[in-house]
Amino acid sequence: MCGIAGYIGKAPLNESRIPETLALMANRGPDFKAHVSFNFNGLSTYLLHTRLSIIDLDERANQPFTIGDCTVIFNGEIYNYIELRRRLREKGVSFRTESDTEVLLQCYLQYGDSCVDYFEGMWSFAIYDRRNSRLLLSRDRFAEKPMYYFSTPDGVYFASEVKFIRSLMGESLTVNHQQVLRYLVNGYKSLYKTGETFFSGLKELPFASNMIIGSDLRSSISRYWTPARIPGEMSLSEAIEGFRYHLLEAVKIRLRADVPLAFCLSGGIDSASITSIAAKIFNYDVTSFSIIDSDERYNEYDNVRATVDDL
Repeated sequence: MCGIAGYIGKAPLNESRIPETLALMANRGPDFKAHVSFNFNGLSTYLLHTRLSIIDLDERANQPFTIGDCTVIFNGEIYNYIELRRRLREKGVSFRTESDTEVLLQCYLQYGDSCVDYFEGMWSFAIYDRRNSRLLLSRDRFAEKPMYYFSTPDGVYFASEVKFIRSLMGESLTVNHQQVLRYLVNGYKSLYKTGETFFSGLKELPFASNMIIGSDLRSSISRYWTPARIPGEMSLSEAIEGFRYHLLEAVKIRLRADVPLAFCLSGGIDSASITSIAAKIFNYDVTSFSIIDSDERYNEYDNVRATVDDL
């Protein structure tokens, strides 16, 4: 979990808001904080980042990260970065870090906006491309990582948390009372029925989507992925083995980290499965955290205990 925030617009930001915003962002990234700014073609662009170091802990992998005319700020992980780096090296690309951040940006330089088609992971990122003075915002296929944005006549603010946008703007957002009422009546089911949020004018970038903000500050959003079903014949044993193979591979690449990882272990089959796979198949030294509810209807202690004892 890292923190990202930024702005692209006609007028420069009040410089005092940048350190104030970075301080707010420390909850998402305590290991390093920095920002860059650009003034090009009449536009001011700011990229802010706070880092939680997971892969390549060296300062060489800090962000904002720049290669040539492109700079990225990134929250998330590209799990298949090792395979992608190998493919890029075969194309003659050289690397100066061991990070997935550099792989992400090199993929953009190689494949453009379609780089996301190659990623297996969770992400929200922003890439400022000075070659054509435009900003690319992207969000992963299932919207695991947050990305909010707020458009004004002078520019666009974006961030992984609403309070970062408010801080960069230097003013409060207007509460969307209609959405608050929907939530009070219908609960969480109301959250994604419309594109509205709890603040007027504030939006979330949809899942599996790229947003491009051009030099004229016009923005366009495109969906880069849609779930698809491809019918095919298979036996029950083939289905079981196929599922097992993909589940093991998914857990394997998600264990890639230069710091210890922990598992959120409930009494469900999903968390018990991935925790057991990590321990039994990949010999990972598992640490887990659980929440035990005092309400017996939701108390999963016995199942959690059974998994812990088994491991």
